[in-house]
Amino acid sequence: MTLADGAPVADLPDRPDPAASRHLRDLRRQVRVWRRGRADTRLVDAISDAYIAVFSTAMLTSMAVSVVVNVRTVAATCTSLACTDGRAALPWLTGLGLVAGTLGAAGLLGPMLVSPAVGSWLLPAPVDRRALLRPRLAGTAAVAFAVAAVVAVAVAALSGFPGSSVLAYGGCVGAACLLAVGVAAAAQARRLRRLGLVTWTLTALVWAGLVALTADAVPAPASAPPTGWAPVLGIVAVLAVGALALAYAGLPRLARDQLAPGGALLPGLSGALAGLDFALVQDVLVARRWRARSTVRPVRGRGVGGAALVWRELARVRRDPRPVVLLAAALVVPYLGGSLGLGRADLLVTAGTGFLAGIGLFSSLRVLSRTPSLVRCLPLTAAAVRSACVSVPAAVVLVWALCAEPGLQAAAGLTPADAAPLAVAVGVTAVTAVVRFVTGRPPDYRLPLVTSPMGAVPTSLYVSAARGFDALLLGSAPLLLAPSATGAAISLALDGIVLAVLLNRA
Repeated sequence: MTLADGAPVADLPDRPDPAASRHLRDLRRQVRVWRRGRADTRLVDAISDAYIAVFSTAMLTSMAVSVVVNVRTVAATCTSLACTDGRAALPWLTGLGLVAGTLGAAGLLGPMLVSPAVGSWLLPAPVDRRALLRPRLAGTAAVAFAVAAVVAVAVAALSGFPGSSVLAYGGCVGAACLLAVGVAAAAQARRLRRLGLVTWTLTALVWAGLVALTADAVPAPASAPPTGWAPVLGIVAVLAVGALALAYAGLPRLARDQLAPGGALLPGLSGALAGLDFALVQDVLVARRWRARSTVRPVRGRGVGGAALVWRELARVRRDPRPVVLLAAALVVPYLGGSLGLGRADLLVTAGTGFLAGIGLFSSLRVLSRTPSLVRCLPLTAAAVRSACVSVPAAVVLVWALCAEPGLQAAAGLTPADAAPLAVAVGVTAVTAVVRFVTGRPPDYRLPLVTSPMGAVPTSLYVSAARGFDALLLGSAPLLLAPSATGAAISLALDGIVLAVLLNRA
């Protein structure tokens, strides 16, 4: 491909020339012609897909609004101290969490990024990089504002805000996320590395708020929700506009090595999500992190047979203790459920928390599940290899569940004799759910295909979306129906059968 003046793209400098902005229109025209010339979707099919998307969005939105309105009506009648404290702290924790999530996503993807095609076709050309990246900055800011505002409006409605304050609070949180996007883009252009510190600080504040809510240390709420969000909205909006202006001014400074990595991550994520394989999404993110780290310090092995694999698991946990830290931080959730009065539902919440927070500990089992040839290279049976890799992470999750026992006892009103076996059953259920999640196989396209809006898909595709959660519900059902030692024994028996099948299958 060449430019209008005949210069090949590969011979052009990497730095953009602002005076050559006319080449950008020529390149975009060539890309558009190339793409449209190879389109195989008819206009009728596109209109049909658009109708289904609009209808589904409208139906789901109406359902969500109905749920929020009904929950708001029920929540308005709460008079307990835990309920009022939770409603008072929820808007603040949600706002901080959304800003922290925006900064985290911005640090993961860029926030400015380009697709691999744009990175190889357009960035090497001497085009005005500001004109090329301006739509991407606007799109990122619009998505951040829309998602944050919708979530904040729902939270404000649940917290009992009046109508005017609901919209003002939603706009305030959306503007704060806009500010986060602008700050992240400006920091990316200037190659600043301290954005992660701000993200972790906000996350720590959210966690401290949950701890304070659990310990009943939240300040006494006022008789009515705060209504002075309009001035705050104006201040945050001005700061957001200033941050976006700084980000726009820094767009010409962005180089290819800053824009290409985030765009290279998108094809892997989109492919994993298209197959509804959430374990593969985690694999893509973990691979990106360790590629960025590049090297690790080697550790000498010890023992023979399964003991050697157990030692490697201990070394891996010591090398990367962040999954253990995340699991320890998630310990606040069972106690929070007890303070909010969830009852026996806290058993399901605790098992789900252990499942989601403990996935990072089972990376070795995930590697063995994705590469069965590696298992065949070891002088052990497949069951022995998987059991050795599961031993250390399972022990950590079980210790975590035992530490959550007082919270379960307070939530469900259990005796110590019943709380201990229930805590063990909750830990084993979480381990079983994680093993089911990481050992899942990709969809089998040799199975009969069914028609869907995405085209013909195998019947196992939708099952993969519920992988892990099915084992979680199976192990938690006896605990919810009979929160006693008998229910714990039934749950352990079901989890044992599932684990035996998962660890021994070829």
